[in-house]
Amino acid sequence: MTEKRVGRQTAKAAEETRKQILCAATELFCCQGFKAVSLRAISEKAGVSHSLIRHHFGSKLKIWKQVNDEMENYFRQYISDLLHTQDSQLKSNYRLFNVLTTLLARLLVDPRPMQILADAMKQEQELVVYFLDESYEMAELFESLLNECHKEGYIQDYQVNELKWLTASYAHSATSLAPLMRGTYPEVESESACLLKHWHLYARMLAAQLEIPADDIPQPAQLEDLLQAVPWECK
Repeated sequence: MTEKRVGRQTAKAAEETRKQILCAATELFCCQGFKAVSLRAISEKAGVSHSLIRHHFGSKLKIWKQVNDEMENYFRQYISDLLHTQDSQLKSNYRLFNVLTTLLARLLVDPRPMQILADAMKQEQELVVYFLDESYEMAELFESLLNECHKEGYIQDYQVNELKWLTASYAHSATSLAPLMRGTYPEVESESACLLKHWHLYARMLAAQLEIPADDIPQPAQLEDLLQAVPWECK
């Protein structure tokens, strides 16, 4: 019995080490980009040996792919939960509005996915293709709801990839063009309040496209009020 208990503890410790490495790598990839990050930097950030990283993952590229997979799995769950928690009595345009605006709020509060996406676009073709393959699969989650909107006469000129691009553009610009965004709202002092203004800009635009009255647009005190409670291991 003692040997089995130790074995379970060892497996648990190995899984914790793996998570530790992935979280450290996620932060470094977001801040420095794929090319600038070394395995040694990841090992120092994670507080583990270089050989242990190679044992768990083998290479920096494999770590990056695993980080991307973890992030994709998180957002797949996040979007799935958003879709399934919508009030079925609401019209399709309201449900789509709720899903997209809540998703943008998530990306504005935590810009790491957009940072990794933007960096991937600058790297070798293998990283670009890998990221886009995952992204295309996630877009399928929206197909059914968008088809409902089309049948009910809403945004018939829009396709899933266009909505994805629109939302990604708003999310990424908040990070890549942050000084310009702050200059757009000089009366706002905090970054969080500025991001809320940016979210409202997107919400007003989307509401107009979906024929939702301005009075029905949510007025959250902060973006966190909109978020879905789906935990992510690398906080």
